[in-house]
Amino acid sequence: MKHLLKNFSTKLILTIAFIAGLSSYTKAEDIQMVIKEERANCTGMGPQTCYLVKYRTSKDWEFFYGGITGFSYKPGYRYTLLVTRTKRTNVPADASMYLYKLKRVIKQQKISQGSGTQQNTAEANFVFNHKWNLIQLNGITQDQSPAYLIFHREDQRFNGSAGCNNIFGAYEFSKGAITFKQIGSTMMACSEEKMRLENDLVNMLNDRTFRYDIADQTLNLYQGNKLVVMFGMSDLETGPVTEPSKE
Repeated sequence: MKHLLKNFSTKLILTIAFIAGLSSYTKAEDIQMVIKEERANCTGMGPQTCYLVKYRTSKDWEFFYGGITGFSYKPGYRYTLLVTRTKRTNVPADASMYLYKLKRVIKQQKISQGSGTQQNTAEANFVFNHKWNLIQLNGITQDQSPAYLIFHREDQRFNGSAGCNNIFGAYEFSKGAITFKQIGSTMMACSEEKMRLENDLVNMLNDRTFRYDIADQTLNLYQGNKLVVMFGMSDLETGPVTEPSKE
């Protein structure tokens, strides 16, 4: 009797293991997804940069926090991919519940940036070649403010400080205007005064478009005809600077 029970137990364990293995295998599926031509700032366990993706049922772009094995991403290109998605077991708290592996690149499309011609102007070059310190916000002068922005030409991104935390995001120049997008920040706590300045500045800039000009070594941002933000010019730590053309 014991021998029969032992054999039954062994067979039961093997059957359960087989079913579990089969279940894990059937969790894999092929799906199609579109990867946007630019990444976005996002926050997982901390600030990071994520793909923006769409699936067949997506109405808008979604953050994609993980990676895709075998996929080589190049900014400026929109990709349509066929990937194998496998559901994981015993997922760590800071990890995606799925693993993704590239099966095939269905389409790779170069997306032209409408801001490219603007970024080649002398005025835009002047913006790239300087550090811009906040000196006025909503009509209030900011004496010795720690907030500043630095614009990077290569990837259309900026970084700096909002007064307390480091901030970063994307920008776009177009026809005398600048748009700030997807602003993220570190999460350090500071004094009430610095946090108030930081919230006001980030809320002012995030996902908004401003008319801008450069006058008397200031970078001025306007909403309509109202001057809402003013930055003062200072030198970058490295790199040459050139005055904008007066022509």
